[in-house]
Amino acid sequence: MSSVSVKKRFVRFRRIGVALLLFCLGLSMVIVVADEAPLVRKNVSFVHAGNILQGVLVLPGTAATLDSCVIFVHGSGDMPRDAYGYYKPLWHLFAEKGWCSLSWDKPGVGDSEGDWQLQSMENRASEVAAAIEFLRTQMDKGEGQIGLIGFSQAGWVLPKVANQRDDIAFLISVSGAVNWMAQSRYSGRQRMTAEGLSGQEIEAAEEGADAVNALIQSDAPYAAYLSHIAGEVDVKPMSEAFWGFVKRNWRADVRTDLQALHVPMLALFGSHDAYVDPEPSADAYRQLLGLSAVSFFEVRLFDHADHGLMKAEQIKPAHQGAAAWLTLLKIWFLEGDTFADGVLDSLANWLDKFPEPGIKLAREDD
Repeated sequence: MSSVSVKKRFVRFRRIGVALLLFCLGLSMVIVVADEAPLVRKNVSFVHAGNILQGVLVLPGTAATLDSCVIFVHGSGDMPRDAYGYYKPLWHLFAEKGWCSLSWDKPGVGDSEGDWQLQSMENRASEVAAAIEFLRTQMDKGEGQIGLIGFSQAGWVLPKVANQRDDIAFLISVSGAVNWMAQSRYSGRQRMTAEGLSGQEIEAAEEGADAVNALIQSDAPYAAYLSHIAGEVDVKPMSEAFWGFVKRNWRADVRTDLQALHVPMLALFGSHDAYVDPEPSADAYRQLLGLSAVSFFEVRLFDHADHGLMKAEQIKPAHQGAAAWLTLLKIWFLEGDTFADGVLDSLANWLDKFPEPGIKLAREDD
């Protein structure tokens, strides 16, 4: 077969592949539009630290007034209001239970002003408090139930907010880490293991990471960091903005805030989490919540679930390259079916514990 024929056949197959992809995307859009018809979306904005933050308020189609709402608190990185589609199945689930959802583009992302890399966890807690105050203006007489659901890094944010207020109904933490530095070491090891590095290579890399962490903990300037890694092969330096972000937040540790908590909490973890060590983290949450003044709590560890509680058969980072695109495709096409078995049921059962404002439930330690 000539090279011209091969090239023509390749072009033909590529066109067919593109056509099939477009067809599937169009079909998925039809399905999504049909599925989302009962929801009402309202673009909203509020101000925090002088920045206008743009977001969305998702309402059940039959809701006449706002009396129960869940505020979404993002994890790390450049996160838009819908977390690239990841939140949509959760919005639907909450709407079916009569709860609205509020989410917004992180500072400097999408239509929001500011820069999330300039924030500390305390700043993030203050931002959530501003969202709560805004939501109260949308509720009848400013009254109603407000719950918070947070993902990954938000695990350091949720308890801070709840401990500063008396109007939070509950917290839901998805894959919340306990300690910043411990999480960083765990995720780094999982990434290197997935890349096929030997034990000796991982130990050497961890020694290098420890040296960088020592610079962070000593409040070293960015120039010192660049000088430290100069000449290293295959090392992509973190940006100056992110260097500052890490220096502001490396002390993050949830233990004190969890033990001081007085708000019911649901903490969910996945057995195949490549970013947060699931079993020790779940154990720590059980112990600390057991010492707290919360009326009840629940801690669950789901089998074959990753950092986002989506189905997984191996512990593997999925935030870069082809793995990230595959994750997005799963979210876009599978939506709720991408979550591990029992996750959505657990969330639905948790919401059933809060049928009306003001109802007190007996402690149900897990």
